[in-house]
Amino acid sequence: MYALTSGGGCLFPIQPSASYANAWMEEGEIVPSLELIDKKKNGFGDMIYYIRDQRGVTSQVYEGDLAAFMKRKGVSELKEGSPLFYSRKSK
Repeated sequence: MYALTSGGGCLFPIQPSASYANAWMEEGEIVPSLELIDKKKNGFGDMIYYIRDQRGVTSQVYEGDLAAFMKRKGVSELKEGSPLFYSRKSK
C-alpha cells in the first residue's frame, strides 16, 4: 500500500499496524531491567538517580520522576548495579 501526500508526487509506504501487547518472550528478546548505578543530591538538594537499562544506556532521573520512569520502562524494581569505568589510553 502506498499513500500520496497532498503536495503531489511523493509516495511512501503505509506501515502495517503493530501490536505492543504483553506476550510470551521469544528466544533472544531482551527482558526489561533497570540497574541503580548511583544516587546523589545536587546543589539544590534534589535526589538524582543514575539508572542503566538493559541496552547499557544510563539515564539521570529525579526522585519525583522515578515511579513514572520505571512504569514507562515496564519494570517494577531496581537492581543494584555498579558504574562502568573505562581506562584511558596512554599516549
